[in-house]
Amino acid sequence: MKTPIVVALCLMLGACTTAPTRVPPPDIGAAISGEAILGRPLDPARLPDDQPLTLTPQLRAYLATIAPGRRPDQRLAALIRAFEAREFHVDYDSESTLTASETYAERRGNCMAFTLMMVAMARELGADAYFNQVDVPPVWGQDEPQSFVIYRHINMVSESSRGRRVVDFNLAAYDPVYDQIKLTDTEALAQYYSNRGVELMRHDRSEEAFLYLRKALQLRPGGSDLWSNLGSLYSRLGYRDEAEQSYRQALALNSGHLVAISNLERLYRSSGRIVLADEYAERARYHRERNPYYLYYQARTAYEHGDYPLAKKQLKHALRQYEDDHRFHFLMALTKYRMGDMEGSREDFREAFLLAENQGTRNAYLHKLEYLQRAQPDQKVENSSPKVNVSRRPYRSNLDLLGF
Repeated sequence: MKTPIVVALCLMLGACTTAPTRVPPPDIGAAISGEAILGRPLDPARLPDDQPLTLTPQLRAYLATIAPGRRPDQRLAALIRAFEAREFHVDYDSESTLTASETYAERRGNCMAFTLMMVAMARELGADAYFNQVDVPPVWGQDEPQSFVIYRHINMVSESSRGRRVVDFNLAAYDPVYDQIKLTDTEALAQYYSNRGVELMRHDRSEEAFLYLRKALQLRPGGSDLWSNLGSLYSRLGYRDEAEQSYRQALALNSGHLVAISNLERLYRSSGRIVLADEYAERARYHRERNPYYLYYQARTAYEHGDYPLAKKQLKHALRQYEDDHRFHFLMALTKYRMGDMEGSREDFREAFLLAENQGTRNAYLHKLEYLQRAQPDQKVENSSPKVNVSRRPYRSNLDLLGF
């Protein structure tokens, strides 16, 4: 249930560290007009209007049967029970950013699609509901060496006098330790249109992709991620000037936007502007070396390739910068375990369990430990976790979602 922002990244390292400088706003006229892609300047009437939160009469009729006459929070609880009982269900499909009605009709969608549907349904029941962005730390994708993915996880929150309810596509993977931001409908819908633009871009439907990305920017012109996505579309099509404008606008809004920095470096290098490429490569290195999650990514890669000393080194650097992420401690525990440091491994396992407040995360960690124990029965780790109340009920963990 992650909202992807996909762009190219070339991991080039410079020689020394310098502080970043703020990029002045560029002339974005060509990037905004879309003439390079559309063949003529954009007619705003062509921008999509999907009505993502609109419900069909069929869906409204179904909701009318949900606990009629009860309080809104009770009706919402009944709806969630119906979902859990699979009276209706939605299959996860990462490439399907659909509207609320489409998600219900097709019974599939990603976290954005599911959240749109739940927000619309909750409001129809009279419950308070809003979009909630969970700032899951960025995870550097490994599927392609030139690919970089930032994940924006989104779910629904409903608040009433009886408390705060989080509704997530996979609540077991939701971790309240991360910062959360209440989004306005406009901000959430901008993410919807941007997601759709990225999906269309992946399917080489360039004109449609531009229109959806442009719609996202119409809703939220100050979104640096949205500008970076637009730059990716132009770069993919070979329109370097428009790509540069878009990336530079992303940096004018957020001078530390690592995706835009890295893509500008790649753009300049491919066009022979080596001095500028080196400057942006250095800026990318500056931000990566200060990003504990990039260090975690490097450690995870080293661990997966069996280079445990390197994994341990990178994790030590990451933990010096940020020590409150349970994933760092759990990977350190696994690394020390592989290196035969049982005492050190137990300490990090204990810290990981203490920091992982979410029950689903703890269950997933227990499954991982059980797997290790079966794989290496001669090394005992049964006392690695602290005495915590961990449910041992069956749980379908998704270690990829947790970063393993």
